[in-house]
Amino acid sequence: MTFGTSLTTTLGTTRRVTLLIEGTPFVEWTSVRVTRDLSEISGSFQLELRDATRSAPTFPFASLVAYAPRVEDGLSCEIRIDGEPVLIGWIESISPRAGEGQVSVSVSGKDKTGDLIDSAATVDGPCEFFDSKIDQVASSILKPFGLKVRLDVDAGPSFPRATIDVGESAMSAIEKFARQRELLVTSDGVGALVLTRSGKKRGPGDLVFPGNVVETSGNWSTKEQHSQYNVKGQAERAAGLRRPAPHLDSTAAPSGSSSGDYVQQQDAHERAGITIQGERKHPSMQRHRPVVAMARTQLTAEGAQRQADWMERTARARSVKIEHKVKDFRGANGRLWRPNELVFVSDSFQGLNRDMLIAGVEMGFDQSGATTLLRLTGPESYDTAPEGARTKNRKNGSGKPEGAAKDK
Repeated sequence: MTFGTSLTTTLGTTRRVTLLIEGTPFVEWTSVRVTRDLSEISGSFQLELRDATRSAPTFPFASLVAYAPRVEDGLSCEIRIDGEPVLIGWIESISPRAGEGQVSVSVSGKDKTGDLIDSAATVDGPCEFFDSKIDQVASSILKPFGLKVRLDVDAGPSFPRATIDVGESAMSAIEKFARQRELLVTSDGVGALVLTRSGKKRGPGDLVFPGNVVETSGNWSTKEQHSQYNVKGQAERAAGLRRPAPHLDSTAAPSGSSSGDYVQQQDAHERAGITIQGERKHPSMQRHRPVVAMARTQLTAEGAQRQADWMERTARARSVKIEHKVKDFRGANGRLWRPNELVFVSDSFQGLNRDMLIAGVEMGFDQSGATTLLRLTGPESYDTAPEGARTKNRKNGSGKPEGAAKDK
């Protein structure tokens, strides 16, 4: 299906945002929002547009166009900013509204990785992978979806055995393996799933309020935090510690021990070999709010502990939400604002004077122009590196801390 482009936009001659539907530019929209967030994985968009095929036969005052067929769900969609693709995906939902001379149509959808959230990881296999690294497993899962995996950091050791559960979603399968390697799973918005770690790049500029930040808001909450995080699992074959128990009439029991004693000792020995547990306590939670997660992959004791650490840190990430609204889509150095980048924040109203991590970005364009809403959280929230001074404000607001990530 093709779309006409004969109409002029009501937003003036500036068209920094280009919307393509089924590969053809579509100009009859009035506002757009493109969101990418580390907590949501796939990028999403929302459009407000005019649909002449609905309006013209309904209202006598509606303007006619040369050719502008109805926008339908399921069509491919691409959004570009200043000619740079920022989202390639599908229209998933259309909501038309009309009444007393007012007509609007809301269109929303996700980038291509959105299909991974509610689609099965596999139908006919493979369901097991042996001696494979996470990017190899992810590539196999992504192949039927026509998506690629991009690995920005070291993938870590291979999994001796990685198993996909029956009916498990593609995103769920990839995420459970990623947690074992302390990796973030996110989308680049344009056709690749990215396995990375937090804060490897710096953002396009500082955030200062009052200054380039035109609006600031914050929220701190304990709603999703717990006092203790436990990860439990078992190692196959008793982690190599299983030994055959003696026969009842065996004389092979250790000297001074009965066969029954030997069996009890062996049982305790085997339990120690198969029980895997990791534990992490919240540094400041005073209430009793424990949580237990069962490991969904074969674990080592070290892996269970690191997963418990990861759970506690990411829960804290969800509990701190700072939002800064800035004009335009680009920072001081001209690059687009993107999630998972470090940025220095000077905001006395929120009590911040340190590096923060951009956890989410919402780019919008309407009659008022271009704006970007940045969701910020602590840089320690999505990794397991020592927190150190990263959680503390600096005494002055100039420069960058030693060892800070550089622009790339």
